[in-house]
Amino acid sequence: MTITATRKRVATALGAAAAALMLTTTTASAAGTDTIITKEPGFFHYERSCKTDYAMTLTKKKAVAAKGNDGWCEGHVWLRMYGDSWGDWAHDSTSVTRTSPNGKFKKALIKGCADCHAYTVYPG
Repeated sequence: MTITATRKRVATALGAAAAALMLTTTTASAAGTDTIITKEPGFFHYERSCKTDYAMTLTKKKAVAAKGNDGWCEGHVWLRMYGDSWGDWAHDSTSVTRTSPNGKFKKALIKGCADCHAYTVYPG
């Protein structure tokens, strides 16, 4: 094998290792910097690294997700429901409410920005 071919293989291996490290670091740090305060059926409360609180209450008929006015997060609160299938993401600068007249909510997702880690919450 020539020196040029060896260098190309080393560069390819280092590039692949760096890409894998960036992916795992990004994924892990997205949720790793949040502080979960309360996690129980029907209620979830956490604080993002920007010191802003996010919370959700969930029953089979109603979901409310809210963003606190503390901290310095600029992102919205995001909410996504699962009944018979996943619904679309909804978001707002302060709160989002969804209702299910037939009581079909089985779970929901909450997150603090468009590309933040989403947490699964089950009805209480």
